[in-house]
Amino acid sequence: MGRHQAYAFSRVRSARIVAGADPFATGRKAFAAQHPGAMLYEDHRKLLKDTNVDAVVIAVPTGHHKAVTIDALRSGRPVLVEKPAARTVAQVRRMIEQARRSRKLLMVAQCRRYDPIWGVIAAQLRKNRIGRPVLWRHVSAGRGPGGWFMDDRMGGGPLLDGAVHDHDFCNWMFGDPVSVMARGIKLNPGVTASDTVSASVQYASGDQSMFSWSWCTPGGGVHDLLGPKGSLIGGPGDLVVPKAKAGRPVFCHTDMKGRQKLLFPSSSRSMYENQARHFIECVEKGIACRSPATESVKAVAVGDAILKAAVRGGVRRVSW
Repeated sequence: MGRHQAYAFSRVRSARIVAGADPFATGRKAFAAQHPGAMLYEDHRKLLKDTNVDAVVIAVPTGHHKAVTIDALRSGRPVLVEKPAARTVAQVRRMIEQARRSRKLLMVAQCRRYDPIWGVIAAQLRKNRIGRPVLWRHVSAGRGPGGWFMDDRMGGGPLLDGAVHDHDFCNWMFGDPVSVMARGIKLNPGVTASDTVSASVQYASGDQSMFSWSWCTPGGGVHDLLGPKGSLIGGPGDLVVPKAKAGRPVFCHTDMKGRQKLLFPSSSRSMYENQARHFIECVEKGIACRSPATESVKAVAVGDAILKAAVRGGVRRVSW
């Protein structure tokens, strides 16, 4: 993700990539090829001594987020840290406390808040086109990223690292989460993370989200929202996409009378670029951050509660 973030910032006119850190020579070589002239370091602490660095983007394994973020905040720089904010709620709390002490911005890369595609979902919810309460459903299966992502202490697996996008977006749309019910099954005994989990999340608003994710087997996916006024599904549904819009992301809204309408994003700009622009505006202009760590901690809390409940099955309250 580090190179994705760097590319996004390279497209922001007021931003300049001046340095990068990677403990692996192959990573530094790739970064140098993409950003000629940038200083390269094998240790982030050396980068933080570079006086040309005004702000820091952190994209390291989740289990290292706390340590690297605290170092960056202590150096006096605003920080954008990859999602999830950290592996545990306790780690995020420590990061938030350091941001308060340093009086610096701590923004989390919950990129779906900046995504024109998921912006279609947000618009339909805000316009009350689906009605309330809403059932948000997301089923996803695939091989997954492997490596440290499937290490329980470092990455946490799909219901934390992957579905954290859903947790955060639902928190943004529905308000505070209250409780989760979950159960996991182990399909790959070679990993320590929960590789396959089904869960539901209850919100104080009465809304609900439901997930069934696996990162160890080929499969497909479903993403839709159901409400008393109709539904919203990812894809064209029963309709045909016009040739002029073929290949574009699309949703299909269906009302209770069966009338369907295709909905397309209003922009084709990358969510990563939108996110980078927002971070720069927060730093330069002091505008309110759309994804501060004080909000993102709730997404980690949902994921953490799901993983704990999934071990033996049952219900857990969400706390942060």
